Amino acid sequence: YGLIPRIDPSVPLFIGVAAEAVLKESTFFTGAPSLPDATAYLSDRVPLQLGPFRITPLLVDHSAFDSYALMVEAAGRRLLYSGDLRGHGRKPGAFSSLLRRPPNEVKVLLLEGTTIGRNPGTALATEVDVEEHCAASFAKTDGIALALYSPQNVDRLVSVFKAARRAGRELILDLYAASVAAATGRTTIPQPGFEGIRVYVPQPQRVLVKTAEEFERVNRIRRWRIFEEQLASNPAGYVMTFRHSMGRELAGQGLLTGARATWMMWPGYLDADGGRALRRWLDEHAIELDVAHASGHATVDDLKRLAEAVNAERVVPIHTDAPEEFDQHFQRVEVRRDGEWWAV
Repeated sequence: YGLIPRIDPSVPLFIGVAAEAVLKESTFFTGAPSLPDATAYLSDRVPLQLGPFRITPLLVDHSAFDSYALMVEAAGRRLLYSGDLRGHGRKPGAFSSLLRRPPNEVKVLLLEGTTIGRNPGTALATEVDVEEHCAASFAKTDGIALALYSPQNVDRLVSVFKAARRAGRELILDLYAASVAAATGRTTIPQPGFEGIRVYVPQPQRVLVKTAEEFERVNRIRRWRIFEEQLASNPAGYVMTFRHSMGRELAGQGLLTGARATWMMWPGYLDADGGRALRRWLDEHAIELDVAHASGHATVDDLKRLAEAVNAERVVPIHTDAPEEFDQHFQRVEVRRDGEWWAV
């Protein structure tokens, strides 16, 4: 969605209601350009018409909340675009539904292949595995447990909350994570008001609210807000949603003794400039770094199950570093180059 500002404003925008709410809420904290108003909204298996195209969204399990595959029909032909999806997240029912009720008579399946060519034969961790790992890690941490994850990954927030509860700790959200959780509009998503959830507003977010004069953002979470002195009284009682920018204020309050950090994003980010800076800071404060991550993308086996269920006349690789390996796993594969025009 970060590329949307580069698109001509006359191009219509279609998005899920919850996805729009999450992204619009996020822009306050990230500084990303605001989304334009949607032309219409995507809803699971509810078709919409765009010129000659009939488009049916199909809800999928993915680390980005409210994601859809798209079936496109025109001139008596069907193309199914998988989008990014998986079968091992917090919404496995969405993937199972796609396998049980796949579109039929599909001419082309545009199939994502992020995991193709990556550690063949090795099973990826599931969100339940992340929960299990984190529960054990949080339980053995002497001080505060620092959880590093993207607040927009709502499945991961659920995993962290469940793990914190199992470890006998409260989960502390920052204002960003608390705002995103509420923006989903789902009362089943852990958010302020849930037992075992508190909200800490770090200094950069306090400045942001003050500068924008959007004080209602803090007023909404006032009942569940927690402050440094409360954290300092029992740091071992908490799992904190953490980002590097919060480090100085926590260190200044003496909250990092016995702390452990758990990284819950793609491990490759740790090799980027920001990741290296984080690791240096953790080393300086003698904080052990743990890694627990489940991919937002389907395993090869789950991709094969989807391709078999759809049984398209052709499978075209997308979103992959190894399109040439698709024919090792799927039948009727056609590799197409970026920018190439071809007929469905």
